[in-house]
Amino acid sequence: MRVLLASASERRSDWLNGRYESIELICKPLLSKEKNIGNSETVEKQSADICFSKAESAALEWSFRESDTFNDPEMIIVSDTLVEAPEGEKIALGKPGDRMKATSMLLRLSGKRHRVWSSTAILTRNNNQYQKLYSEWRYRIWTDFAIVEFDDLREEDLISLVESDSWVGKAGGYDFAGAASQYTKIIEGEEVTVLGFSKQAIDEFEKII
Repeated sequence: MRVLLASASERRSDWLNGRYESIELICKPLLSKEKNIGNSETVEKQSADICFSKAESAALEWSFRESDTFNDPEMIIVSDTLVEAPEGEKIALGKPGDRMKATSMLLRLSGKRHRVWSSTAILTRNNNQYQKLYSEWRYRIWTDFAIVEFDDLREEDLISLVESDSWVGKAGGYDFAGAASQYTKIIEGEEVTVLGFSKQAIDEFEKII
């Protein structure tokens, strides 16, 4: 099965490639810009809304492409991950744009527990149980959370994490499977959710393939 992961995330593509040898995985980021994060909804809702906007963009982009039997995907996967700030369910910590913002996020998480929300949409053309999206594409979205606990970060720990640039492109300013792994642990939920996919969506994906 030819599967398109509409994402620039190396972590997500590595995770899928490392587990499913039966698929042909294509990784192409969306051309459209990611939806802006608001703060009037819960982080759970924000993650689902952003994921839906990505699903819409993916369906539109691949509906207008010239048909190429070799490259056309049978399935598209889009996903969004947000870190919920410890102090509020409506405060999302997205991807920091610079070291100062990464430092600020890490300080907010240090010594505390927080939720990580991942929403994942699967798009297919041949499942009538999914909702119609655009052209022949249909979709379904799943959202899950995991609770992650951060150790109390010492000054040298904080400096090391920030200077490693492991925070680049990571919600909340940390890489759970990378440099931050020695300071974090999952209290509730699944690792795959922290790494970028809804566990429910992955369960569905495994049924399909």
